Amino acid sequence: MTPFQKKQLALMRQMETMLAADSRVSTIVPMQTDYATDDQLCLSLNAFIPEPIAASIYDKLIGPLQQLDPHQYYYPLESLHVTFHSIRIIHSPPTYSKKDIETSRALLTKLIPSERPFPFIWHGVMALPTSISVIVLVTPAYNRFIRRVRHDFINHGIPDDKKYFSETMVFANTTICRYTHKPSPEFIEKLQTFRDIHIGAGVIDTVSLVETNAGAHPSKTRMLGTYRFTGN
Repeated sequence: MTPFQKKQLALMRQMETMLAADSRVSTIVPMQTDYATDDQLCLSLNAFIPEPIAASIYDKLIGPLQQLDPHQYYYPLESLHVTFHSIRIIHSPPTYSKKDIETSRALLTKLIPSERPFPFIWHGVMALPTSISVIVLVTPAYNRFIRRVRHDFINHGIPDDKKYFSETMVFANTTICRYTHKPSPEFIEKLQTFRDIHIGAGVIDTVSLVETNAGAHPSKTRMLGTYRFTGN
């Protein structure tokens, strides 16, 4: 783990602790009873994670948690992703327009090919008030890129409406579960055993502009564009 990643991890753990006391510290998705059919939609830039990483998450994390509580919402294998940029958060009706989608496409067509693929490390589980995520450790290059993306979207009239814990350090994670009800003490105890679990490393070379809901359910996900990091 690099010094940059250690700093990132420390800040994410600080956010985890502070959110447990005050959910207003950062934007979180409210608890719902049915994420699969929820019609609140968001617009975001997502990277679907490498298949070996997704399979490992299911084997090491989701499977054991489902055995304890099958009634929480667990992301389908094909929905596991890293959100690169949250363009507009979930809302019904959506808070973005067809023009926003076209502007996003144009910006991403310009921004993405100029960057090389990004390496990530999936390491540790973070328990948030209404969800569970695997922490994704990033590089300074990724941090700079995402801040540039946010800046360019603001300059083109699509400011990010998500509240972040840190404005200078970009966090990344893969959400694996959203709560439909308060988890049991046994469930929380099991989560604690995953706190420092190492899942693996991988490289992401493709991202997608997507419209989806809070559970990224396939029936509510619409692909609006796919872009490849080529370093040109």
